[in-house]
Amino acid sequence: MKLKSDEEKAFDIALSKILKTRRDKLKLSQEFISFHSGVTRITIGKWERGVKTPISFDLYNVLKVLYKEPSEFWTEFYKEYETIVAPIHEAAEKEKLLKYFEQSRKKRNAGG
Repeated sequence: MKLKSDEEKAFDIALSKILKTRRDKLKLSQEFISFHSGVTRITIGKWERGVKTPISFDLYNVLKVLYKEPSEFWTEFYKEYETIVAPIHEAAEKEKLLKYFEQSRKKRNAGG
C-alpha cells in the first residue's frame, strides 16, 4: 500500500472536516446520506474520520445529497485545504532554500 504524502493527508483532513460539518449543519445522519447516495455508511464514516479518500463518483453522489450545487463544496474545500496545506508548502520551500544555501556554501569552500 502506498504511503500518503503530506498533501494527500491534508486533502483527507480537509475533506473530513467539510463533510462532517456540512452533515451536522443539515442534521443528517450517515445512514440518510448513505441511503440517498448509494455510498455505504461505513465508507462515509471513514471519509469523515479522514482515514479513506473517496473515489470521484462516490464523492459526487454524496455531494449531491449535501449541497444544492456540488460546486459550493469545492469553494469550502479549497479554503480549508489551503489553510491546512500552507504550512506544509512553507516548510518544503524553507527546506529547498536551506539545501540551496548548503550547496552554495560547499561550492564556495571547494573552489576557494
